Amino acid sequence: MKTLLKFILLLFTFSVLLILPNILIPLNVKMDTQSEYNALMLFVLLLTDVVVLIYLIQRLNLRGMKLFLGVLITFWGIQTFMTQVETWYFREAIPAVTNVELRNLFLRPLITAAIFIPIAIWILGKWKNNSISPFSQTNLSGKEMAWLSVAYVIIYFVFGYFVAWQFEAVRIFYSATAENLGFMGQLKQTLETKYFIIPFQLLRGLLWIIMGLPLIIYLKGSRTEKILACVLLYSFLPAIQLVVDNPFMPQPVRLAHFLEVVTSNGLFGLMIGYVSTRRVY
Repeated sequence: MKTLLKFILLLFTFSVLLILPNILIPLNVKMDTQSEYNALMLFVLLLTDVVVLIYLIQRLNLRGMKLFLGVLITFWGIQTFMTQVETWYFREAIPAVTNVELRNLFLRPLITAAIFIPIAIWILGKWKNNSISPFSQTNLSGKEMAWLSVAYVIIYFVFGYFVAWQFEAVRIFYSATAENLGFMGQLKQTLETKYFIIPFQLLRGLLWIIMGLPLIIYLKGSRTEKILACVLLYSFLPAIQLVVDNPFMPQPVRLAHFLEVVTSNGLFGLMIGYVSTRRVY
């Protein structure tokens, strides 16, 4: 009962803190319509975020300020920073995302996370700087991070085409035409119009790893738990936002990207989890 009450309190607190930045820093763009399931999807988002945050607080082998920073980097970094960096890169396809709104897309979730995480750490009794338990600490070498970044670029283009680009709505949204040039034709066109997309996605691959380092290094548990945590957090944490209506992306495009992110990032998370734990267990 005590655990349930804590969870309800944390869910309520997170819900308030999610709404508050949107009141203080409102969207400059209004939604024309909302899905009849949007309230339910918003609850799914809230529930997912709170469960992930509680899991990180309970399972990272850290305390106090170090735990706060570790959870903040992993949660906000994977869910917000990494997704909105791509919004910045492709924002010519989303005219409503102005410089101010782009900044706010980073800022609102940061405010929510930065206030909620220390409250949750205190409620869950992980704020005191007590001694931490021994565990099998995992890590990645620079060479492994480099190869994983290269693998991310391959995954990005393969899943981007064979999952997201198969939806006509996605092709129209980004290229203003329903034409499908095939994998090699589309890749050629992308490289001709986005000269720096490969270096950019290489950097993104590295940043995905860096944002997840607290999870990769400090998560307690078996190898199986660590691999599953990487798969689930890398896939659903950034993707879950796409189930909620927003004024920047129509529903069919959001759902296509949801499938793309869950599958591609899930595979990338599996690779990170496997490589980071293979020398320890």
